[in-house]
Amino acid sequence: MKIISSLLITLLLITVTSSIALAKETKYNHNSITIAEVKEKVNFKVLVPKKVPEEWTLEIKTPDNQEGNSSSIRLHFMDENDENLMLGIEEKKVSKRAIRKLEEEFSEGDKIKVNNVPAYYQEWANSGKTLNGKIISGGLLTWIQDGTYVQMNSSSVSKDEMVEIARTIR
Repeated sequence: MKIISSLLITLLLITVTSSIALAKETKYNHNSITIAEVKEKVNFKVLVPKKVPEEWTLEIKTPDNQEGNSSSIRLHFMDENDENLMLGIEEKKVSKRAIRKLEEEFSEGDKIKVNNVPAYYQEWANSGKTLNGKIISGGLLTWIQDGTYVQMNSSSVSKDEMVEIARTIR
């Protein structure tokens, strides 16, 4: 009985310590739901980039259904002033519709490998042009990883930076 108690206490300490470490690494804004909390609300694997610029903050959007669960989530990484969306990541459970969408809509984009799976990148039509004094860059990067449909978008982060961040998603 003492051994089981000791194991449970050790497991609890490890869990709490890893949660604290995650909280220190991720800066949330607007009293956002946390990664740990969102994982309890969805029926798919939540994937999070391990390397984003330190000054970015995260706000998680969850369109809840009547049961309080979410069929998709959006991770919004904002700049240090919390004024501009730097990178958005939408995630949802893979469905046949999502697979068809990926194959049909994005197959004409640049095919890239992200975490050993095919991904498709499409540049914005107005990429390189100026809007509100800022040059538009980036586009859409879409793939399926670990049973989760992932679509990353940005109008201020370059393709190379998006791919670099995508390759850290776990």
